[in-house]
Amino acid sequence: ELGILHSQVRGGELRGDPDAPQPAALGARFEETTGGLRIARIYRTDPELPSERAPLARPGVDAREGDLVTAINGRPVRKAADLARALRQQAGQQVLLSLQRGKAAAHRTIVQPVALARDAELRYLDWVQERRARVDAAGDGRIGYLHLRAMTGNDIAGFVREFYAQYDREGLIIDVRRNRGGNIDSWVIEKLLRRGWAFWQPPLGEPYWNMQQSFRG
Repeated sequence: ELGILHSQVRGGELRGDPDAPQPAALGARFEETTGGLRIARIYRTDPELPSERAPLARPGVDAREGDLVTAINGRPVRKAADLARALRQQAGQQVLLSLQRGKAAAHRTIVQPVALARDAELRYLDWVQERRARVDAAGDGRIGYLHLRAMTGNDIAGFVREFYAQYDREGLIIDVRRNRGGNIDSWVIEKLLRRGWAFWQPPLGEPYWNMQQSFRG
């Protein structure tokens, strides 16, 4: 077997239809019920990046997990196919959701759907947040977790934001599953190899070391 790595076979110059309908989504998983479509899960994202939130988690959107979506722009919604038809061509546009929350009176809220590519990214980020929560619970807050989606320049900021927030943990899991490749791995390893060589101990307080923010777990 050959390990060629970056070798791909892609399609040729296929014709595109500029008038083809463009589907959209709400960044959530739904379940079909007798009363309508239930919001089973709204995809989670990094709480420190509010601009990355899923449409149903945006500020001003009154939607919760468990709510029933009964209509979109006044059109009844009962099944997933109804939802897909109602959101077609609506990415980036305001749509009006009609929701039923338990026994409370029905209410409406405005939301902006996203394209399917963004919805897939939100689903991926939700997977990362769930893994981080599992590690935090299993390690009782002593173990850190960060996920490197790829090894490109755009991923440097993500590594910095996650690593330097957890450099003082007892252990750190760096998850590279499903990594899409790139060339910052040497830079990442360099940051992990930094060591503290000198230490200070004031009369009061905790000791600290040089090579600030070097991982010591």
